[in-house]
Amino acid sequence: MQAKKKDNYSESSAPPSQIEGLFDHLRSFRRYPKGYTAIHFHFSILDRLHQQPHHRRAIATAFNKLLGPYEGKIFWEKNFDLFFVCKNCPQTKIEQAKLEALRAVSDSPILKEIIETSHDDEICDWYDLTTDYNKFYTKVEDIRANKTTITEEEVKEEVKEAPNLQNLMASLDPDKKDTIKPVAKPKVVSQKKKTVPQYDQIFPKDVEPSMGPMQLDKLERNIQNMDIFGLLDEQNICVVIENMPPQVIFTKKYVSLSEMNNSILPGYRISGDKWLFQRLTETFDKKLMQTLGDHDSFPDGVLSINMNVSSIFTKDFDKFIAKQKKLSAHPLILEITLFDIMSDLTEYFKAQEKINKLGCKICICNMDIQSLYVLNRELINVDFLKVSWNKNYLGSLTGQERIRISQAIEAQGKMRVVLSDCDSKAAISFGNDLGIVMYQGFEIDKLQSIL
Repeated sequence: MQAKKKDNYSESSAPPSQIEGLFDHLRSFRRYPKGYTAIHFHFSILDRLHQQPHHRRAIATAFNKLLGPYEGKIFWEKNFDLFFVCKNCPQTKIEQAKLEALRAVSDSPILKEIIETSHDDEICDWYDLTTDYNKFYTKVEDIRANKTTITEEEVKEEVKEAPNLQNLMASLDPDKKDTIKPVAKPKVVSQKKKTVPQYDQIFPKDVEPSMGPMQLDKLERNIQNMDIFGLLDEQNICVVIENMPPQVIFTKKYVSLSEMNNSILPGYRISGDKWLFQRLTETFDKKLMQTLGDHDSFPDGVLSINMNVSSIFTKDFDKFIAKQKKLSAHPLILEITLFDIMSDLTEYFKAQEKINKLGCKICICNMDIQSLYVLNRELINVDFLKVSWNKNYLGSLTGQERIRISQAIEAQGKMRVVLSDCDSKAAISFGNDLGIVMYQGFEIDKLQSIL
């Protein structure tokens, strides 16, 4: 049997740093970068306990299936960052490998914090080298320059910590200590400032603990006894096309979770545990419905509120609907998270039947952009799909992926898809390019305020 040829770039236990290999590989297809994708994983933010050789092997193994068919190559940095480069590999396969790589260090408290706060997209940078080749090449070139430059501080530290033969002899024979000539310091290469990002600013080391059962009980009791009218916020969902002024379609009323967190339970993250937070949002539902009814806080147009599936079967919901129908001639839109729906589909379809009889509308919220071509709006009988904006969409979606999403938006209906959490003009431009016309977020609030 012929021995399998060893590939230095697929060897999961290869010692870092392989930045020179990455640099050479990039130069090999500099003239024809079409189809190539690169990902930079910032595993250097992990604690040292989760940067062990067996972690490196497990992470690299996640990409094994992509090495041969898609010319995949793995490159490690000395600081435990990972680069993966491949050619003509489907986005879904790369995403699957990414999840498996993250799962290898999933017990890291730092990674748990990142995922639970929905910052998992920030742990890696995506580059479509068809268009981003120069940007990525410059980044690698800068890292390579930093690796090969010795700073004065590093030399001082090395001289201080590394004993030489003469110093060792002096420590053994104190009488000869004065006769030994000092060792000349090595010459320092020109100092260069580091240009790599400081991830400590993105992911702070001081991690707030997640809310536990005792904190949940305290929070629920406080919410039931407080007036949350002052914590109510609202945002309009508007049609925005090119330079036309925003046209309001419906208005969302909600409780500011960050303000609630800071005022009632500081020092803990109320959204840290998904299941406890799901239970807490049921209390939010009850208090929100009570507050809207007591203060007659209904907009002139269509109202939208968050709602749990379980809350739809309560007496508080029935009382609220009766109040809403007296104060508004418009149908109510209930925003339900995809997580809540998928947790119990049987219960959701029962709730959906009740909602339809009451004349209310359903909006699935907190979706990612790829879900648009996975979910069939008509099949699950919902009226709106709300996608949360993420700045990483700008660099992570390939041309083929964008076409597929645009086709899905056309099929779902342009007046049925909302891009929420829009915090910049880039978000609106991104949505317009895909065919989205309805938006929500602070950037929309800003556009409305200047009219």
